[in-house]
Amino acid sequence: MLLRRAAFLAFWLVLALYVLRQPARAAHTVTALFGGLAALADALAAFFAAL
Repeated sequence: MLLRRAAFLAFWLVLALYVLRQPARAAHTVTALFGGLAALADALAAFFAAL
């Protein structure tokens, strides 16, 4: 349990430092992630519509 909490805290700390130190790259990363998720959602919708 302690290891999971420590990993969770480390994840958010690294993410916060990334956003604070490199906001432009963080914005591009978020845009790319949401673009990928949108493409995945479109692919899943097309797949289930074909069934």
